[in-house]
Amino acid sequence: MITKTPEDHILHSCPYAKEMREILNVSEYPRMGLAVGVDLFEMEAHYHNTFDEIFYVLEGNMDCKFYDPDENKTWTEELTEGDTLVVSKGIHHKVTKASPENRIMVISIPPYHPDDVNPSDVI
Repeated sequence: MITKTPEDHILHSCPYAKEMREILNVSEYPRMGLAVGVDLFEMEAHYHNTFDEIFYVLEGNMDCKFYDPDENKTWTEELTEGDTLVVSKGIHHKVTKASPENRIMVISIPPYHPDDVNPSDVI
């Protein structure tokens, strides 16, 4: 069993959020990673080859853009509080706009790996 309090979270600097609070990492739970992004803003498009991401909007809203290379398809989604979005590995994605105050829970399966953030030149 793992129990965490906010004091246990690891704060990371992040180029696309005011703060990224890592709650679970691979050393604590090897099957997934869990983090909360606070006040996300526009980011560079990217994709991951080794993990899926599940986003759950805790507060605020944001617009995201996606590209699926298998289907050669681009689309946008508007996410609001309570929305869940699954971004499968290989899907290019970025936040294009966000409310000034927002929080999003990010679950990575398997866990997030910083070497697997690949820039996208498609969106």
